[in-house]
Amino acid sequence: MTRGSLQNNSRYLVIVADDLGSSASVNQAVAEAHDRGILTSASLMTGGEAFEEAIEMARRRSRLSVGLHLTLCDGRAVLPPSQIPGLVDKDGWLEQSPALAGIRYWKGRRELLAQIEAEIKAQFNCIEKAGIRPSHIDGHHHLHLHPLIFEVACREASQRGVTWIRVPKEPLSAVIDLTPTERGAMPYAEWATFRMLGIYDTHLARKYGLRTAHYVYGNSCTGNLDQKHLLSLLENAGGTLNEIFFHPDTATESGKRELDALTSDEVRRTLASLGYILTDYRRLSDCVIGS
Repeated sequence: MTRGSLQNNSRYLVIVADDLGSSASVNQAVAEAHDRGILTSASLMTGGEAFEEAIEMARRRSRLSVGLHLTLCDGRAVLPPSQIPGLVDKDGWLEQSPALAGIRYWKGRRELLAQIEAEIKAQFNCIEKAGIRPSHIDGHHHLHLHPLIFEVACREASQRGVTWIRVPKEPLSAVIDLTPTERGAMPYAEWATFRMLGIYDTHLARKYGLRTAHYVYGNSCTGNLDQKHLLSLLENAGGTLNEIFFHPDTATESGKRELDALTSDEVRRTLASLGYILTDYRRLSDCVIGS
C-alpha cells in the first residue's frame, strides 16, 4: 500500500469481526480467524461479559485493528442505571430489540439525548482506558445509523481521532444473490432502509471528517455467510475499498461456518487470484480515499 493514498487500480478489503468481547467463544473465534485466517479487524463491545479477556487477546495481537462496536441495544450499558434510567432496566440491560430501542429513542429524544450522549462517551472512555485507540466505529445491529445517534457517534469519534465509520452499503444485486429464501422480504426492507439512511449518514460523516468504505457487505447474508457465499461475494464485489463483516463464534453453528470461511485455504487462494489486498482501518487512517 502506498502511504497517503489508495491505488485506483487495486482492490482493498477490510475483514471485520463484530461482537468481540461479548463472550469467550466469540473471543476464541476472533483469535483463530486472525491467527489462521484473513481477519484483519474486530469491533469491541465494551459492555460484553468477556471484555477484559478480549482486551488481553487484542494486546497479544498487534496486527489486529480494533474498533468500537457501539452498543445501544441487546447488551449491557457501561454506565450505571442511575445515570441512564431511560436507556436500561434496573440491572443495566439495554432494550433487546433494535427496532424497539430505535422507536423508544426517537419518541423520547428530548429526554434521552443527553443519556445517549453520556453512554456513547462512556463506551469510548472504556476502550481508551483499556489502552486501545479505536481504529473505527460501527454499531451493534447497526443502531448507530439511527438519526438521533449517528451524529453523536460521528462527533465523538472525530474528537477522539477516529476516522472510519461503518455505513452498510450493499448493491441490490448482493441482496438478490446472497439472501436465504427463508428470510423472505425482510432483507429487501432492510436494504431500502439502509439505503435511505446511508445517503444522509455518509454526508454527515464527511461533515465530521469521517470516511466510509465504498461498499460494506454482510447484512444480506447474516447468519449464512459460509465459504460458498463468501466466494460468491468476493467474485462480484465492486469498489476500490470494501468491508465485509462477520460474526464468528465457536459456540454457534452459524458462527462456526463463518470461522471456517475465514480460515479457508480456498478463500485465501481466491483473494490472491482476484487481486485483493487485505488491509484494516488502522493502516487506512493515513490514506486518502473518496467515500
